[in-house]
Amino acid sequence: MGKKLSTLSSLCLLMFGFYHPAFAGREIHLAATHYPPFYAEGLPEQGGVSQVVKEAFERQGYRANIKFYPFARGTLLVKNGKADGMIGMWYRKDREQWVDFSAPIQPVQIVFYKRKDSALSFSKLAELKPYTIGIGRGYANPPEIFAAGLMTEEANSDEMNFKRLLLKRIDLVLVAHNIARYLIEEGPAEYANAFEQVGQPVANEVFHLGISLAVADHSQLVAEFNKGLESMRKDGRLAEILSQYSQLDTVQPPIEKSLSSPSLKFLPRTAHNAIHNQLSKGG
Repeated sequence: MGKKLSTLSSLCLLMFGFYHPAFAGREIHLAATHYPPFYAEGLPEQGGVSQVVKEAFERQGYRANIKFYPFARGTLLVKNGKADGMIGMWYRKDREQWVDFSAPIQPVQIVFYKRKDSALSFSKLAELKPYTIGIGRGYANPPEIFAAGLMTEEANSDEMNFKRLLLKRIDLVLVAHNIARYLIEEGPAEYANAFEQVGQPVANEVFHLGISLAVADHSQLVAEFNKGLESMRKDGRLAEILSQYSQLDTVQPPIEKSLSSPSLKFLPRTAHNAIHNQLSKGG
């Protein structure tokens, strides 16, 4: 009798949407690099983007685990199928050779930072040719930077680039808006009044989940993740988690880049509108 009641109770919970079977899908192993405040090992919930990825999979009955590596190591694990995928990937055509991209998760505004005591200003990228720009090694930096023939120097991290900027070893840092704010707020005391953004955002990138093409069920994993992500978008959970990441007010489109970027081709209409609103109204 007790067993029948238990079964009946479970059926009722399923019917009314209050029950989720215990992780019906397999465990998913994902790689990530440290990219605070979006995702990093030491952040609460490993950061907001990590939280979104795990919750989207959980809604579809999967448990996702995220481990952190240097970017080059993480991409190698994904290419070889030793990790199921990588979070926070920006779309590039050549990456389609080794990952299956999910629907967009979060927009990222790419900006320049300079020292406050520098008179440097610009309205066109070509005006930056006399200056040295610090970029991240292995990052999918905006192609416009290289197309303009700008002088760049790679560093292993954004943190290292800000140290070099402070020491006047470089003139600018190319960095995500939210990351710059985080590093300045969490960095040494001398950072507080040392740096400022210059110019409008150079590019709007978009975080995706990239699932390895070396994984046999990659198409299914992307489809399941997209379903979970869309349900989070519809019930407001996605906006709730990502509201911690402000967007800059912009008075003009990003330099030489628009929202027709290939990375937005994955957007369902509801997601496209949400991303567009985040980028256009700021906050």
